[in-house]
Amino acid sequence: MALFNRRELKSKNFAQKLFNSNPKANFLIELENLLSDYENSLDSLSSSNVNPIAQKYSVDLAKDFVEERKAFLLRFAEKCLDDGRIDESEKKRVWHLASVLQLDDETAKDVYRQAVKETMDSYTKPIFESQVYSPDDESRMYAAAKNLGLNLTFPPEIQNKLVQYRQNWEIMNGKLPVLNTNMHLQAGEVLHHVQEAALYEERTETRRVNYGGFTYSQKIIGNLRWRMGTIAPQRITQDVWKQIDCGQVFLTSKRIIFSGQHGNKVIPYSKVLHFEAYSNGVQIQKDSGKSPFFEFSDGVPMFAEILNRLIGQN
Repeated sequence: MALFNRRELKSKNFAQKLFNSNPKANFLIELENLLSDYENSLDSLSSSNVNPIAQKYSVDLAKDFVEERKAFLLRFAEKCLDDGRIDESEKKRVWHLASVLQLDDETAKDVYRQAVKETMDSYTKPIFESQVYSPDDESRMYAAAKNLGLNLTFPPEIQNKLVQYRQNWEIMNGKLPVLNTNMHLQAGEVLHHVQEAALYEERTETRRVNYGGFTYSQKIIGNLRWRMGTIAPQRITQDVWKQIDCGQVFLTSKRIIFSGQHGNKVIPYSKVLHFEAYSNGVQIQKDSGKSPFFEFSDGVPMFAEILNRLIGQN
């Protein structure tokens, strides 16, 4: 696909025809057309090719269309970096194009840094979006950084996320984490996951009371009337989710344990018919009794993955 595209020039409006002036926006179109013509031989271009176009449209290259010219340079720099590396000859071509576009060295450096950042983002963004960090992801990311001449380091909070994402990859590949705990577990039981969560259960609530039945009234004395018949109250109810408690959900090798502020609940995996994962938590469908919903937002996919494996193992 072409890096620069040829376009038709904009027509003059009435005032421009009247005063014999050119649409200033055509400067960018002619400039890109020039870059398109020389796309495979940009080294043969110089600022002398751009100056006549600027003069034609009364463009001050010190202040006009700077962002647009930076965008042309960024497009070229990204093309040089699309293989995750850049050599000295490619760097020289980037700086040469900057001089052709009449962008100063500091501006060219900013554009180059932006291109490098966007290149590295193409390696890191999928990791943080998927929350999965495989050994192959790590190798590719650090190899790209080395090829770009970067010393790749992360702040502690990002390092901690990468540790969690590596654990997520291990879980997806069949290796469940084993956590140390002081809680009382059964013989041979181990703890695999802990999650802060709120506990919800369905409750039936009365929404309103309607009254119905056949009635009639009969005048007795003056404005006094006697009401005859029967009125039967009808309760209108609905099921609602109510927060019962908040605390921690423990996934062990044998059961789900909820430890809350108001009490504990234990669900052996043998009692779980199935579960549903939502963006804000997981609902457990039991073979009897109330089916709880554990509300939390962070880490639902991995919680569901661990739970699914543990149910399958039991």
